[in-house]
Amino acid sequence: MSASPTGWTSKALTVGDAVGYGWARFKANPWTWVGAVVIAAVIQSVLNTLFGERSALRVDTFGQSFWTVNWIIGSILATVVGYLINAALVRGALDEVDGRRPALGAFFRFANVGNVILASILVGVLTAIGFILFVIPGVIVAFLSWWTLHFVIDRDEPAIEGIRSSFRAISSQAGTLFLLALALIGINILGAILLGLGLLVTIPLSIIASTYAYRVVSGGVVAP
Repeated sequence: MSASPTGWTSKALTVGDAVGYGWARFKANPWTWVGAVVIAAVIQSVLNTLFGERSALRVDTFGQSFWTVNWIIGSILATVVGYLINAALVRGALDEVDGRRPALGAFFRFANVGNVILASILVGVLTAIGFILFVIPGVIVAFLSWWTLHFVIDRDEPAIEGIRSSFRAISSQAGTLFLLALALIGINILGAILLGLGLLVTIPLSIIASTYAYRVVSGGVVAP
C-alpha cells in the first residue's frame, strides 16, 4: 500500500487482477447479472420503439409538430432511463466488491438520484464538447470521468465533486487504467461479435472489473 498524490492510500492495480476479479464475481452470481442486462436491454428497446423517429411519416404541420414533441420527450426519457440503468449496474457491482451477491432489487438501491442524473448530464456535455474539439479531448474526458457514478453512489458525493474525484483517482494510475479500459473494450467487442449474446457476460464482467479497480485505486474495501 502507498500514499497516492490524491491523498488516498491505494495499492498497485493490475489489469489481470481486475479482469480476473470481474470474471470470478460474475461466475458466482451469473443469472442475476444476465437478468439485469436483459432487463436493461428490453427497457431501452421498448423506449426506442415507442419514441423512435416517426415524424417522416407525417406530412401535415400538426402531425410533424406532434411527432417532433414526441421524439424530444422520448429522447429525454430514454437518456434519463439510460443514466439510471448505468447507475443500477454500478450499484450492483459495488455490492459485489463489498462481498454481497445482489438480487435484482438491490441494483436500484441508491437514494441520490438527482446527483446521479446531474453527474451523468455533466459528463455527457463535457465529453460532447471534447469530441467537438478534435475528438481526443472527448476521449480524455470520457476516460477521466469513468468513475463519476462510482463516487456519487458509493460515497454519496455531489455531482461536480464526483467528477473531480474521478479525475483525481484515474489520474493517479492513468497508465494502468488506460490499459484496463482498452482490455474491457476489447472484451466487449468480442462479446458483440458473438451475435451480441456474449455481452450478457462481458458487460457484467466489465462493470465489476472497473468497480474493483475503483475500490483498489481509491483505497476502498474489496472483498476477496
